Amino acid sequence: MIVGLLVLGSNLKRGLLGEPLLFSDAAVIKACFQHPRFYVSALTFPARIFVLLSIFLVTASIIVLFFIDIFYFINNKYSTFILRFIGISIALVSWLLLKLLGHIGLSHRLMPVPDCDRAIPVHGFLATTAMSWLQWEHQRRNILPSHPPLELKRGYDAPRIKRPIVVVVQCESFADPENFGIIGTAAPRLPNLERTCRTAQQHGRLYMSGFGAYTMRTEYGVLFGHDEDALGFRRFDPYLSVQSQYRDALPSRLSRAFDRRIFVHPHDLRFYGRDRLMPAAGFNEVLGDDAFTGAQICGPHISDHELGQRLTHLIGEAVQRNESTFIFAVSIENHGPWPEGISGYLEHLMHGDAMLGTIHGCLEQSGHPAVLAFYGDHRPAIPDAVTPNGERHTPYLVCEFGSHALLSNAERDMTPAALHHAIFEAALRAIDRTIS
Repeated sequence: MIVGLLVLGSNLKRGLLGEPLLFSDAAVIKACFQHPRFYVSALTFPARIFVLLSIFLVTASIIVLFFIDIFYFINNKYSTFILRFIGISIALVSWLLLKLLGHIGLSHRLMPVPDCDRAIPVHGFLATTAMSWLQWEHQRRNILPSHPPLELKRGYDAPRIKRPIVVVVQCESFADPENFGIIGTAAPRLPNLERTCRTAQQHGRLYMSGFGAYTMRTEYGVLFGHDEDALGFRRFDPYLSVQSQYRDALPSRLSRAFDRRIFVHPHDLRFYGRDRLMPAAGFNEVLGDDAFTGAQICGPHISDHELGQRLTHLIGEAVQRNESTFIFAVSIENHGPWPEGISGYLEHLMHGDAMLGTIHGCLEQSGHPAVLAFYGDHRPAIPDAVTPNGERHTPYLVCEFGSHALLSNAERDMTPAALHHAIFEAALRAIDRTIS
């Protein structure tokens, strides 16, 4: 029954997000109970009923078997002790054999690359899950090449120079609806995206592996700058094995030049372990949902308008104090599911576009050397409207402000990891403009 439920869940996930159930999905079990709406409500009503009923039956079966076992133990403890011993022995031997298969490299020979879609038809769902976990276990401690450190030029410590400001915004499910191929619904224009792309230092398509979910893959790429090819089996959830890479995070790399490094996300920071991860990655201020108490919501989440206002306030503080500031913000308003379907998504999308215009205008008027990077973390998953088939890119842009700002307006497509390096280089140019 449990295996059948896992296979069912894998098929449902493939239909919605375009990939099967993965070993790394076990890490979000706790989040399923903390925020069930993110997961259960994303299913169609019949699938929701079927999954909940299946979970109930599995739980009830385990409870019934537990009490039956106690009954037999009371009445005939020796025979049940033998059965327990046999069961524990089988489980232990199976675990040791599984570890042995990984140790001798069999999992690597059978599944050398992290392609579950190719492996499942050959090896089956359970074997593929086990082998991908063994490969992850083998690779998760591998040290990735470090990025070069920041080298400051003489004169940056002068008291009268205007300090640089860098703002990076990861906008939830932000994508250009003209790329969706929506039938029966007019795709709205995104005026602020269009305007800022015309004046951006660079802009284009940001290609990611995730669709409709897995924000942490894009977020990791932009924050830490390592491509998925280098991660191997760690790519499925990079935050599970990030402990040896904190030095590569943007706030850590920029710490010598930016005194204030702020992470802002108006949601539960326990999601993906951000409450522990972000301080370790170099942020010295972390603002979560508790910093937005009483803030305006739009749908079930803190609105992009409120987030935009908080970011303009932080930019204003940086200008007033003349304090070098790096801000990495992650929005939440346009997180699915969308009960109204595509129309509800498009309404929230326009709010994200308005937030882009607000932040861009604030940095433009700041008078400080500044950088704005803005991008969507993934496309939305909306049944019968936006499906995982086809391309998975979202728009991105990098704008530079201040005298002598680079205005090349280059159009380049890139990965999240490449965007990390583009932001770092733009930050270096902003630092150079403070002393030029």
